[in-house]
Amino acid sequence: MVRYRNALLLGCATVALTATMAAAQAQPQVAQPVQAAAEQEATTQVGDIVVTAERRQQNLQDYAGVAQSITGETLRAVGIDQIEDLQSAVPGLSISNQEGNVQIYIRGVGTANNTELGDPSAATHLNGVYLPRPRGLGGMFFDLARVEIAKGPQGTLRGRNAVAGTLNIIPNMPRLGSREGFVQGEVGTLDTTGFEAAVNLPIGDTQAVRLAVYGMDKGTAYENVGNDSSLKPTGIQELFSARATYLYEPNDRFRVTLMGDYASERGTGYPATNIRNGLVNGGTPDQLELREVLFRGPQGLVENDNWGLALNASYDLGAVVLEYIASRRSVDYYQVNAANEGVVRPGYGAADVDYDNFGTQYWLTLSKSDIHELRLSSSPDSRAVWSTGLFYFKEDQEVGFLSVVDKGLFYSGTEFTFPEVKSESFAAYFDVTYPVTDQLRVKGGFRYTDESKSRRGVGGNWSLGLGSEGFGCCFTTRLGTEGFRPIFRGRASYEAPAPGDKAAAAQYFLGAFRPGARDTFLEQIAGVADGSRPNGTCVDRPDTQPDYGGQVCPANGQHSFFEISAPGEQVGSYEDSFSDYRVGFEYDFTSDNLFYGAISTGHKSGGFNDTITINGVQTAPTFAPEAVTLYELGTKNTFRLDTGRIDVNANVFYYDYSDQVFQTLVSLGVGPGGSSAGFSQQNINVAQSTIKGFELETRFDLPWGMRLDLIGAYIDAKADSGALTDTRGTDYGDGTPNFNIDIAGNDLPNVSKVNLNAHLQKTTELMGGRADFHLLANYRSSYQLNIYNELPVIQFVDRPTDPAAQAAYDAFKASVAGTTINPTAPLASPFLRSTDARDGGFWARQGGYVTVNLGAGWEPASGRYRVEAYVNNLFDKTVVEKQLVSDEVVNVLFLNQPRTMGVRLRANF
Repeated sequence: MVRYRNALLLGCATVALTATMAAAQAQPQVAQPVQAAAEQEATTQVGDIVVTAERRQQNLQDYAGVAQSITGETLRAVGIDQIEDLQSAVPGLSISNQEGNVQIYIRGVGTANNTELGDPSAATHLNGVYLPRPRGLGGMFFDLARVEIAKGPQGTLRGRNAVAGTLNIIPNMPRLGSREGFVQGEVGTLDTTGFEAAVNLPIGDTQAVRLAVYGMDKGTAYENVGNDSSLKPTGIQELFSARATYLYEPNDRFRVTLMGDYASERGTGYPATNIRNGLVNGGTPDQLELREVLFRGPQGLVENDNWGLALNASYDLGAVVLEYIASRRSVDYYQVNAANEGVVRPGYGAADVDYDNFGTQYWLTLSKSDIHELRLSSSPDSRAVWSTGLFYFKEDQEVGFLSVVDKGLFYSGTEFTFPEVKSESFAAYFDVTYPVTDQLRVKGGFRYTDESKSRRGVGGNWSLGLGSEGFGCCFTTRLGTEGFRPIFRGRASYEAPAPGDKAAAAQYFLGAFRPGARDTFLEQIAGVADGSRPNGTCVDRPDTQPDYGGQVCPANGQHSFFEISAPGEQVGSYEDSFSDYRVGFEYDFTSDNLFYGAISTGHKSGGFNDTITINGVQTAPTFAPEAVTLYELGTKNTFRLDTGRIDVNANVFYYDYSDQVFQTLVSLGVGPGGSSAGFSQQNINVAQSTIKGFELETRFDLPWGMRLDLIGAYIDAKADSGALTDTRGTDYGDGTPNFNIDIAGNDLPNVSKVNLNAHLQKTTELMGGRADFHLLANYRSSYQLNIYNELPVIQFVDRPTDPAAQAAYDAFKASVAGTTINPTAPLASPFLRSTDARDGGFWARQGGYVTVNLGAGWEPASGRYRVEAYVNNLFDKTVVEKQLVSDEVVNVLFLNQPRTMGVRLRANF
């Protein structure tokens, strides 16, 4: 905790120094802020909801679109303390976490490609400032004013990568003239302990500082049921965050805010369960204990540090308001995957695991990004509401991925290491809402974006073949044992060795990682690297013998043959430009009844793929930006009755989703002797989709101090056309390009047709104070977890032994290469077979479910302190939030949190 305390003290000292310097300047009269829409806590009437989806503060009932705004108090009351839990309060929202990448889908628009090669589909913001890498968002969920979710493409106002919508985390901001704060402690199930505190300090009449800290230690619902009890299961978290915000407001025309934030995450990694081998013969996940995992090998580890600085300065020039926004963000992320053999299943248990297998994956992401935006907007009293501006984004990354195979025979691992990954984007935009009459307004906007990406480094598979005496095959190699760590940064060279140069390949690996205590890999190749032993050093130990044993070192101490390959050069680049627009109207039947319509667009950035070599030609194929066009009509209505206020809103929508990107397999051709030269997973524009539906929302007061909010959404999201390789049944044998399967008519993943949400609140006087009770219920109908939708798995039958049949088989295989097959149609050849997806272990459909959260709080009339209790996921429903499915051994599920309970005590001052 020393480093956390030092970081906090440094942040406080920086803010104090800034405040002191600002205080020395001349200070005119204090007045209201000008452009404070996204920065200060709203002071609206009861029942009003504040949103800033159009980059200005509005009442939700005046916003011509669909958005939800959830206050920090409500989030706390219903137990939402991490970003994934937001989906229990927002219909149509799906959030999951894979290897620290937060993946957000809104109404079926989203992506799983959040690596350095991709970008998210939903734009995330902290206080309105764009966050390019959505890592560490959980550490930002403290001292919040509200969280806003805007649904539908926001390409004109928010720019790149907002095709699904936006998520804006808005903290509490400093308040002038107010000295206040709170301290809060929490305990809960899963060994949860937490604290949160904030203080608002005025500095004279024109300045203020707000300091906030947050910490959370949480255990895990996962259990290690293997025999190595020293391994901690995944899911254990230690979070610490701090935020310091400075406000300078010398008059009613000039306003400056400066925010610095830091978040640290430590733990054992993100939970996931591979169920593939437990689902054969039509099994389903509910037949397995999904959180009881057979861990082995290295301990899972996450080290994630994020920090950021953001400046917002605005000046009212009279007719226009000038605003400048600048930010710098840093991500430093390292992870060791917790290796495991999946769940206990029939015929396989703890006694069957090789606990001396240290094969696993290692990840590194280092990101530095800068944003600059210069914006002009209309003054608050302007008849027309308009804004125009210039936006610039730049990101520099260093990225590493290493997968090691311990006790490997030939294939030994995969590496992608990039010391230089660059992204740059420039945009110019204009947007206006113009009143034609007192009741009718028309709107229009346009944004032009130009961007580029590039990277250089090394990547690909590597192998090591070590012959025994008499050219027997083969000794294994130990790699990844205790103390092993990859060297992603600081290598002498990142140049890939020339193919076939064994000495250069061996020299490459000498600088690639720090060996583990029992590793043999570097010892086996060292003599090749320095030329002293052309066939390397033979190491004969019980753990370098393969399962079948019997290998003997040749008399000269070298291997009888030595084969080594290394990752190849990876160089890619991408440049493109695109335009977004929106047009629409707003019509007020009365001051409480709004009718609106709009057409709006958004783009998700394109990019490039891994460099591949096909038949001697090297290329890094690019993919185009995804594009979404939204057509919508809606109405917002407020009725003021004797019994209270009722809000009734409705929206119908239609999305045209084009150039949708999915991952598919590309054959690298035929290698020596007719064997496969391998396959590469590539991002390709393969689908056109349509999303249509409607959303209904109502909020009304009930008797007895109760209030009910209801939101329902019907979403029909389907692929209209598209074809891609089915990784579930790919033949990796001879390198012949596989056929594609038709996905037209399939449901898009991670979106339910029927989505219902209800939030019931009651406030009452109790024991001389005020008590409040909350019930949050969420229903989702079933949804698909991948684009294959449990279609039958079509595969080639085994190659026949009869020579004549072999010729016909080979000719058929070549004839269907690259063609498209309908997997539900009768098979066109006896050389194909069809397997039911569930019979093959490829379950991929989450059934419909209901989750319920409960919360209660009490505070005395003085409001000096508050006691809260919560229960999340009351009925302990297990839900699959995300799935990874590739080949015949991978079907990985990412689950929600089980039932959790806790209490909090908050003291206000």
